[in-house]
Parts: sequence; C-alpha cells; structure tokens
Amino acid sequence: MPTILYRNDPDIAPQDVMKIAVYAEHVGRQCYDVFETDGSRSRSESLSRRARDVSDSLDFGDDPYFSPETTKKVLDLRNTVWGMCFDYFGERGHLGKSTDLLRMAQDVEDVLDKLVIRYLSPEELEEAEAEADWAHESQFYPKIEGDNPNIIPRDDKGFGASA
Repeated sequence: MPTILYRNDPDIAPQDVMKIAVYAEHVGRQCYDVFETDGSRSRSESLSRRARDVSDSLDFGDDPYFSPETTKKVLDLRNTVWGMCFDYFGERGHLGKSTDLLRMAQDVEDVLDKLVIRYLSPEELEEAEAEADWAHESQFYPKIEGDNPNIIPRDDKGFGASA
C-alpha cells in the first residue's frame, strides 16, 4: 500500500472544489456497483455514503481548504469508483464508464495531485517495475495452444505448423 502524505498548504481554487462536487454528485446519482444476475442494478449504501460524505465535507468558501479527512474521503470515493462502479450500460449486459465519468475522474486526479504526495516503498516500487516489465514483455511471448482459438496450432516439436 503506498504511503500518502497530505500537503499542508495545497493551492486549491474554488474550481477544484467544484470538480470534486460534480464528481461526487454524478457518482451518487448515476453510478451503480451492485449487479444482479437478472440484469438489475443498484447502488450500495457504501457507495452512496461515500459520495454523500465527500459532498458534505467540501469547503465552498472563497479560500477553500481540504483537510486530510476530506482528502481521505475523496480518495476512498475515487478508489471505489475505479473498481466495480459503472454509469454506462449497453446491450447484453455491457457495463462501462462514460466519457463524462472518465473526464471527471481525471479532474479528480488533477485535484488530488495538489493535495497528496504518493510514495511507494522500495518493495512496492520493485513489484510495480516487475509488473510493468512483465506486461510489456508478455506481448512478445507466443501464445500456448488452447489459450486462444485464433492461434496457429503447433507441431510436435513446439513450432507453429506451416501451411
């Protein structure tokens, strides 16, 4: 888990507070995180509470301030929305995040960059680098037969069959 340090004197503008408020409002009204097998969806009490807590804790004054508690609430809401929270629903049960939600999420990230500094421990940094290397290099590994029906079958020596 990364270490999060809260900045003592963040440079926050009233527009930053509005970005967070719009995000919390959208999540509280448009996003769902509970999905039933019959196709119905609902908003969990946890998601509703997180969105409400963020909205209730915002400072809309001329010189806004985000306390560490408010910042933590914003982080908690953002983490919840990154998970199984969707506001776009297509045909045959497709779940997605709308372009509006993705833009708002980027706005929230921009505000959070003003509020917090994230540090990874040496172990976390090493793990993240290894994961990034694996993801990059895995695209070059041959697929094993059975993983994907569109892959060329192999001969008995492990080479792709020739045509």
